[in-house]
Amino acid sequence: MYFESVTAHAFGPFHDRTLKFLRGMNVVFGPNESGKSSWHAALQAGLCGARHGKGAPTKQEKDFEKRRRPWRDGSRWDVEVVVELTDGRRIALRQDLAGKHGEAHDAELAAHDYSAEVSKSGTPDGSRWLGLTRDSFLNTACVRQGDLLGVREGADNLQDALQKAANKAAQDATAAEALELLGKYRKSQIGSLLAPTKPRLVAKNAVAAARLQLDAAREARSDYLQRQNDLKVLEERAAKCQQQIEAVRAIKADLVAAASEQRCLRASELNKLFADGPPQVLADDADLANRVASAIAVWSALPEPTQPQGETCAELERQLTTAQARRRTLASAHPRPRLLLLPLLSGLGLLATAFASLFWQPTLAPVSLGCGLAGGLFVWWALASGKRMAAEKHAVQAALAERIDHLQGRISRRRAEDSAYDEATERQQRAWRELVGAAAAAGVEASDATAQVPALRNWQQERVRRQERAARQAKKWGELQKELAGQSLADVDREAAAKRAEADALLRECGDVQLAEARSLVHDLPQLQHQQRRAETELFTERGRLDQLAKGLASVADAEDNYEDAKRRLRCIEDQDRTLATTEDFLKRAQKRVHRDVAGVLRSTLLEWLAEVTGGRYVDCRVDPKTLSVEVRDSHGDWQDAALLSHGTTEQVYLLLRLALSRHLVREQETCPLILDDPVGASDGDRQRLILETLMAISKSTQVIVFTHDADVRDWAHRRLPSANNSQVVELENTSSDQSPSGLGTRIANRFRGAGLTVQFEELRGASIQPLDIR
Repeated sequence: MYFESVTAHAFGPFHDRTLKFLRGMNVVFGPNESGKSSWHAALQAGLCGARHGKGAPTKQEKDFEKRRRPWRDGSRWDVEVVVELTDGRRIALRQDLAGKHGEAHDAELAAHDYSAEVSKSGTPDGSRWLGLTRDSFLNTACVRQGDLLGVREGADNLQDALQKAANKAAQDATAAEALELLGKYRKSQIGSLLAPTKPRLVAKNAVAAARLQLDAAREARSDYLQRQNDLKVLEERAAKCQQQIEAVRAIKADLVAAASEQRCLRASELNKLFADGPPQVLADDADLANRVASAIAVWSALPEPTQPQGETCAELERQLTTAQARRRTLASAHPRPRLLLLPLLSGLGLLATAFASLFWQPTLAPVSLGCGLAGGLFVWWALASGKRMAAEKHAVQAALAERIDHLQGRISRRRAEDSAYDEATERQQRAWRELVGAAAAAGVEASDATAQVPALRNWQQERVRRQERAARQAKKWGELQKELAGQSLADVDREAAAKRAEADALLRECGDVQLAEARSLVHDLPQLQHQQRRAETELFTERGRLDQLAKGLASVADAEDNYEDAKRRLRCIEDQDRTLATTEDFLKRAQKRVHRDVAGVLRSTLLEWLAEVTGGRYVDCRVDPKTLSVEVRDSHGDWQDAALLSHGTTEQVYLLLRLALSRHLVREQETCPLILDDPVGASDGDRQRLILETLMAISKSTQVIVFTHDADVRDWAHRRLPSANNSQVVELENTSSDQSPSGLGTRIANRFRGAGLTVQFEELRGASIQPLDIR
């Protein structure tokens, strides 16, 4: 088989781009981000297509789609290859990777369809013309960067890759057929290799088991019958609990239906009260009511003003003026002395005459004594009269002063009484004006002043009655809304009818005795449900146990038959023992031949090229026929595990092993092209040249396609390939841009190349770029 061309109709960064190849060696050179890995993947995808079958996509398939689906238009994913088979047919395979279907037709006669010839898992797989599969082609002929890098990660990767390729691709080889025959035969006759069985021992154990089954049959049957009786008891208990629960539910449903009917009846009665709509909301007249109440309270609290009685303040002031004038007049008046002077002088004269008579005329002593006594009386009377008159004047003055004080007190009190009367009158007038204003605001009219307060009190009582009526209406309206609960009256009526029908249906299903017993258990429904669940659990458990017993239960006759059959099988197995041993030996020898066949081909291929590609350092090799592990011998005779060599040498051996597998596993008269992505990336200059020369020699019989970004490889190709037949150098252009997902990878790669470093950023294509810690 030879690749003539690959066309990326929509693949990775390419749209309607074509790459053509020759039969010999093709070196495809391009810098980073030029799409080398995408062309490499396009060849493999165009030939093998995508798996379309049962099962979720594998991690590799998800990763392939993530990296290779078109960047700009993810709805299309289409690639086409043109190949030429050894029999001369030129076939075009077009793979719709998004829809996971494709077609294979003659490149010249498009009507000739070859799809059915190589269809696998829903899409054509061109590797089947080589005798390979998608996986085996990828593990043998298609060498990716990831394969080379994976070899470096551990010493076991080389052997793992070989085993994987051999197991997946060796379906047409003789050794592989023997291995497959061995597996099928041992699986159908004596079991897996990982679980060794002894048919003779198994047969003996079967005989012993049959004997035990025969002995245990009667005991098992007795136990089974006992458990059946126990199961019936549990079933009756569970049925009884279920009947009680159904009866209680029927009673509860009846109660609910009655409550719903009562609700409907109450809602109907309340709805009649509001035929004209919801009750009107009274205006907020609380301020007016407070004003009326305050006006009535103030007016009622005020006493009737009392007119002061008695003399007025003016009259009392006139009396005070008169008394004050009289007191002034009495104070300025003096007693008249002439009224008392005569008696006083007369008495003094008589006293003087008496003293003179006694002194001058002692004989006239009696007359003098009489005159003296009369004169003393006159003097005493005059003095007593003067004192009495002074006392009377003082008494009159004191009486006048007291009357003046009394009149002044009465005047002060009268003035206070008059002022209090005036203030009470003013308060009464203000209260009256407020009362009249409140009545006017309330719209109350009275015929006279005495009827004003009763009229306002009637207004208050009427207001209270209106509020009470409104409160009753609002309460009933609230009750109606509560009963309706957002439903219409018709809905409530239908709900009540439905609940009554449901309750009647449940009641009809229960008998009168059950209902009578259940009425006392209405409040014990949770306990009944708990008992019922427990009874069902016990019933389910016991039924499961009984089913398990029933599955293993055997009659005595069956046990005897099994015992006889076991003995016959033991005799048959003993007869077949020698045949099985011979067959097992044959299959083991076939397995060894498979390993030896693969190992021999690998060794011959390695010996053909090993010395040349390693510069003569390693001259011999050997392959373990059991594990397929490879060892190489240097020129000094020392043997080394190939997985422990340097990275470059390991990759070279890996490449030669891939070549050997591709030659060994493909069908006769077919050649498998080699598709290599940077196969000499880890080699120095000399080994790089040797490997390229080796690949050039291989290309004489096998098509070789090498993708590389190494300028030295490009220069070598320009020097060597023009002299070779059917060989060419193809140079790719950079496909990256700042808008593409790989633009950042290109700029980073350029920075590293500018610093004198070589970094491969091909794997950044289609992947999310994370911050790099560059030290």
